[in-house]
Amino acid sequence: MKKKIVYGLRHTLIKFAWVIVCALIPGLSPAGDYEVLHEQGKSLYRSGNDPEAFEVYRQILDQYPGDADALLFRGRLYARMGQYDLAEKDLLQIIDKVPAYLDAYEALATVYFWDRNLERARNILTLWIQRDMENPAAYLLSARVAVSGRNEAAARTFLDEALHYGAGPDEVEALLRLINGPVSKTPWTAGVSYEYLIVDQDRPDWQQQQAYVSHDFTALLATLEFNRYDRNDTSDVGLVLDTYYKLWKKAYMNGRIQAGISGAFLPRADLTFEIFQAVGTRHEPAIGYRLMHFDSLLVHIPSIAWASYPGNWYVRDKISLIINETLSWQNQFTVRYLFENADNYLQFMNVLGTDFNVFNQEWNQSVSFALGGSVCLSEHIVAVSSLSWTRDEFLLNRIGGSLGLSYRW
Repeated sequence: MKKKIVYGLRHTLIKFAWVIVCALIPGLSPAGDYEVLHEQGKSLYRSGNDPEAFEVYRQILDQYPGDADALLFRGRLYARMGQYDLAEKDLLQIIDKVPAYLDAYEALATVYFWDRNLERARNILTLWIQRDMENPAAYLLSARVAVSGRNEAAARTFLDEALHYGAGPDEVEALLRLINGPVSKTPWTAGVSYEYLIVDQDRPDWQQQQAYVSHDFTALLATLEFNRYDRNDTSDVGLVLDTYYKLWKKAYMNGRIQAGISGAFLPRADLTFEIFQAVGTRHEPAIGYRLMHFDSLLVHIPSIAWASYPGNWYVRDKISLIINETLSWQNQFTVRYLFENADNYLQFMNVLGTDFNVFNQEWNQSVSFALGGSVCLSEHIVAVSSLSWTRDEFLLNRIGGSLGLSYRW
């Protein structure tokens, strides 16, 4: 607060000195220069007349070298014109001379954000929050930077703070829509994966190969998959269309349709629909329905689930009711730890209850554990892998792993 007062006194003294100078030197008039020029410049800036606004602030800086208000608007103009280096120079000059000028921190962080220099943006935002802890705009911009860097855990924390200090719910929900539903980093992604499972009881080992391509249409994320399964010396192929579609506010739907091509053991049709509805910034309940259609068998599987995002963790539990000739159930528990962004994580999954052995078309009690993870190898390449173990009652024990690579462009 003292620094703000000092700056205000300094600003007033400069204008007062200029009035005196204008009074002593013929031809100079204070009446139409500083305040009028500033108002004219702001009006031109807000209406998008950038060249005219730039000329006004050049005049002000010719008369008042180092004027913080003029440097701020000229820096913003440089940024809007894409001249980020010049914008940075003006705004750093303000922060160096008048550290309490908070608008300069917001403008400079925005410049770095637009220039995709996220590390510098985070550093300036940290300084801004230290000086202005109760400003929701600082947390909203911090959340935008975190979302851009795919650091969703940090983004949720900043959005919590923004709400606490009075940010509008619509602003927060607009950012939540970017992290609650699946959003790809690039428009296109393609990948391949391979899974090998060692099977006991002297049966042949199982294998699965997958190739896929996906495209982000903004409102719709669509993926086409080709899956080949080898089970006990028998093969089958499944074609899949997997979509995520934005619904109403803070809600989206996953629709997955798989067709078994040969009908050797895969269902002729396997349909899954699940609706996710975010609650607040850290909770996401869901309801789902799955239909498995074999030649002589229909299986209905409704489900409910609840997910939470405490800190860098993602925790989800899903309970499914399996309706066939009899009723049975299955519970799927997932916990994931997110590192610096959504592409780098470790995940543990446990499935317990009744499971359907598609090869034998039999229901049996099953328990499985899987440990997996994802790592971003470069800007375009992501690797995923997993280790798994499954025990089916009276049938098979399986242990194995998978490896996949994705390329984004």
